[in-house]
Amino acid sequence: MKPKVVAFDVIETLFDIQPLEEKLKAGGLPGGSLQVWFARVLRDAFALEVSGDYKTFGEVARATLGAFASEQKIDIDKSKIEETIKSFVELPAHSDVKPAFENLRDTDVRIAALTNGSAETTKKMFENAGLEQFVERYISIDEVKHWKPAREVYLHAAKMLDVDPPELALVAAHDWDIQGAKRAGLVTGFIQRKIAFSTAMGEPDVSAETLLKVVENLLRRP
Repeated sequence: MKPKVVAFDVIETLFDIQPLEEKLKAGGLPGGSLQVWFARVLRDAFALEVSGDYKTFGEVARATLGAFASEQKIDIDKSKIEETIKSFVELPAHSDVKPAFENLRDTDVRIAALTNGSAETTKKMFENAGLEQFVERYISIDEVKHWKPAREVYLHAAKMLDVDPPELALVAAHDWDIQGAKRAGLVTGFIQRKIAFSTAMGEPDVSAETLLKVVENLLRRP
C-alpha cells in the first residue's frame, strides 16, 4: 500500500561517503581504501550481530580502520582515525534528496531516518545539509542494540512511528537493507547509486536510479 511514513537509510542512500577517501589518504592509507574499509565495517558488524554481540557504529568503525591500517603496515595516528569518524557529520547529501523530501512533505507523508549510526551524529548530518526540517524522527540501532538488517530494527521503527509495518516504507541503496525490511513486513524502495541489486535478496517493491523516482513510485501505490 501507499506508505504513511517513509524511513530512509542514511549513509550512501542519502549522503555521499566518497569525501572520506581523502581523509583516509591524509592518514597515509592508499587510494581505494574507503571501499575496503566500509565493507569491513559492515562485515564485522554483521558478524557481531549473528554471534549475539553488539557494538556501536563508532566502535566497529574505529576498530576496523585500525586493523586495516595495520594490515597495510601503516602506523595510522589515532587522531586521524578520530578525524575520519567525526567527518561523517560533514558528508554532503546527494542532489536528489531534497526534491524527494519535498515531494513527500507536499503529499503529507511523514519522513524518518533509520540508521546504523548514532541518532546524534545523524541529526547533525541533516542539520549541516539543511534537511532537518523534513525529518520527524532519527531512529538508531543503538535503541534496540541490533544492526540492520535484523528485523528487530524495522519493527522498532514502526513502533516508534506508531504505524503497522505495512504502513512504513524503507528506502535504501543497500540490497541487504531491503531484504531485512521486507522480512519485517515493510514496503521497500531501492535506490541504485553505485551497486546493483543482488538477485539473492528479496526483490524491492519499487526501484529507480533517482531518489525522487523511488518516492514517486511509492506514492503511486494504492
